[in-house]
Amino acid sequence: MQIRFAGIGGQGVVLAGVILGEAAAIEGLKVLQTQDYSSASRGGHSIADVIISEGEIYDLMVTNADVLVALHQLGYETAKPKLKPDGLLIIDTDLVKPDRDYVGAPFTRIAEETTGLALTVNMVALGYLIAKTGVVKPESVEEAIRRRVPKGTEEINIKAFKKGLEVGSK
Repeated sequence: MQIRFAGIGGQGVVLAGVILGEAAAIEGLKVLQTQDYSSASRGGHSIADVIISEGEIYDLMVTNADVLVALHQLGYETAKPKLKPDGLLIIDTDLVKPDRDYVGAPFTRIAEETTGLALTVNMVALGYLIAKTGVVKPESVEEAIRRRVPKGTEEINIKAFKKGLEVGSK
């Protein structure tokens, strides 16, 4: 499965991709994770690609995304050409106005209401993605979160992830 996260700098897009890739590796799947971001640390586009497979992976980047998670309009515009026509588009409904069918929720607002931090938007969106696709087990993602987020922020990130799972399961 080819998954692309797209947003702007500061939304944690790259960290979400790293955590998803690590969760897949925990489950013994083959994974390729790459990222692309503009030189602007805040406000420029940010993309994280994750390819997950039981077999060998021959692509070096997402070429035909099965899923695009768009957290900002700039990220969506940058990444949408790589989404398959029948691919799943997941958006932050407050920040992205797509020109095709989608599912989603106001991820940034949910993050702020759940943890008090817009920074946890990536974990809310990751939870939503897992609920909608089942690409990896939630427990594997929680383990990867504990390994990858800054020390002391594990519980707040897991809280945001679980909220995303809950919203995506509805």
